[in-house]
Amino acid sequence: MILEDLSVTNAAYLAVTTVSTVGYGDITPHTTVGRWFTIGLIIVGVGVTFYTFTLAVSLVIEGRFKDILGRRGMQRRIANLNQHVIVCGAGKVGTNAILRLQQEKEPFVVIDSDPAICERLEQEKVLVIHGDATMDEVLISAGLQKAKGVIAALSSDANNVYVTLTAKSIKPNVFVVARADRREAEEKMRRAGATSVVSPAVMGGRHMVNAMTRPLIMDLLENVFYNQELHLDMAQVIVRPGSNLADKSLAASGIKARFDSIVIAIQRGEEMVTNPKADEVIRPNDILILLGHRKSLSELNQLAGNEVSDQL
Repeated sequence: MILEDLSVTNAAYLAVTTVSTVGYGDITPHTTVGRWFTIGLIIVGVGVTFYTFTLAVSLVIEGRFKDILGRRGMQRRIANLNQHVIVCGAGKVGTNAILRLQQEKEPFVVIDSDPAICERLEQEKVLVIHGDATMDEVLISAGLQKAKGVIAALSSDANNVYVTLTAKSIKPNVFVVARADRREAEEKMRRAGATSVVSPAVMGGRHMVNAMTRPLIMDLLENVFYNQELHLDMAQVIVRPGSNLADKSLAASGIKARFDSIVIAIQRGEEMVTNPKADEVIRPNDILILLGHRKSLSELNQLAGNEVSDQL
């Protein structure tokens, strides 16, 4: 407008045709200053436009590539899992289960139907599948055939029953821990095949009463199971046939003297032997419930004939 003495409409038209590289037809700069200004406008305008367009396209493409590569990488990692835990639902209960699994360094994968939750877990580098955990194909994609257990922590009792039924129908020997909010749902979940049923409301109430009536015991259990301030841990160790612990008495096994650990109970088939005597003989396939230091428990696990990778 200033250099060529044009109207607003003609000046705008000239600028648009210049930047868009369409060219001139009926309006062209006539003065020397106008021509130099147009040269600069062409260089700057085309450069800015091209840069903006390239940046926008690259952001879209890179975002999609990152998303595709990220999902493929996650799918590969899930496919490589073995003897892992499948957590169905990442609500309040599921989130606490996830935190505990991370502390225990247990391999796991999460299934949730909420996209926002799945996105948050992905950002936290947690293996997650967006889908309905009650569906066969979703549990299979989470590696159910190779999983050692399923935690059904959905907010609905009915959905947790469905998860249990689905998991057991695909892999009958899988260990299933199901959440039950109502007392009447507990029996239904056991009939559906749940190995263990946990009611957060009932457990919370018991925990609060025990904290009131047995505070020292609760502090000890909190330290052993969660805080690790006492550097103690509890473990269950399977005694394999032919191992160095099989067919020996507790006194002769060296569990107390050598490993400074205590056998609290022995699971023998359907029988639970509590507070076993020193002359109690450890039989093959017994499951020892032990209290001791984590390093000693790990050594006992190997002495019982288990691999280093076997979970305590």
